Amino acid sequence: MTTLLKPTAALKILIVDDTPDNLRLLTQILESEGYCVYKALNGKMALQGIHRNPPDLILLDIRMPDLSGYEVCQQLKASIVTAHIPIVFISALDRIDEKAQAFEVGGQDYITKPFQALEVLMRVKNQLLIQQQHQQLQQQNQCLEQEIADRLKAEAEVRQLALTDELTALYNRRGFFLLAGQQLKMAQRTQLPCCLIFVDVDGLKQINDTFGHEIGDRVIVDAAQLLKQTFRDADIIARLGGDEFAILIPACSDAVDVLCLRLQVNIDQFNQAAARFYQLAMSVGVQICALTDEPSLEHLLAQADKLMYEHKRLKRLSLTPSVRDDRDDCGCSDFRSHGHCTHS
Repeated sequence: MTTLLKPTAALKILIVDDTPDNLRLLTQILESEGYCVYKALNGKMALQGIHRNPPDLILLDIRMPDLSGYEVCQQLKASIVTAHIPIVFISALDRIDEKAQAFEVGGQDYITKPFQALEVLMRVKNQLLIQQQHQQLQQQNQCLEQEIADRLKAEAEVRQLALTDELTALYNRRGFFLLAGQQLKMAQRTQLPCCLIFVDVDGLKQINDTFGHEIGDRVIVDAAQLLKQTFRDADIIARLGGDEFAILIPACSDAVDVLCLRLQVNIDQFNQAAARFYQLAMSVGVQICALTDEPSLEHLLAQADKLMYEHKRLKRLSLTPSVRDDRDDCGCSDFRSHGHCTHS
């Protein structure tokens, strides 16, 4: 790249030199190419002007009273606001140690006096091109970082959609098998027991037939909200499909009884408070995950499903026209993997 993106009139160059003749000569050279030139006779004036109106490039004399060019350069490079401004040192000294120090404190180039117009213009243009390329690279990197962030966000949204049930915003079957499978492997490594709860909403078909599928969908959403309200954030709650839900509870203990009791209380409060055309009820099976061998999620689901249907069957038997006992409608603490009711 040999052409500046900005016109020279839009590029500001500050000349710092305590010799007026040098200022006049450099100003004449730079203005002949159309650059916008500012001047300062010492380091303090230069620092004040730079912070008020940062230039695109600085031509900086080394030997000045009060503050040397090296000290001015060090202060500029120490500030995040001015560190990016390229500095070209100008000096009558052509010694290698002077040049080395100029680069060591952060200078980008070095021009010796007496000034040659063509050399000054080429070195100034070269530094402006380098700065321009650096800025373009930064912009490209920022765009690339934003594109990556947008792509990662989009991928996360796709994954979320792939693992989430659209109706309830719970995990779907695929999401449950992915996360619960990982949790089971962790339980196997840590030897911390976990349990799986299988939930089925009672009477959904009758509600769909009587009130329509829109109301049936509301039943499913209500059930999902009650499950989220009851169980912990660490528990994996999913809608497997239709009216079936599953919850994997890691590091479970006697707290399962408390959670199940809370679910029944929440269901009772919902039925009393919500203005619905139906009474929400759930049948539940609880399967404790044995850690003696590698657990199979499919097997655990099948066992919990079996216990859930046993609970549903016994509820139907108990709810005859002549006899109705006080067994919980939810029943989530009634049926465990040993297959008998602990409350009746």
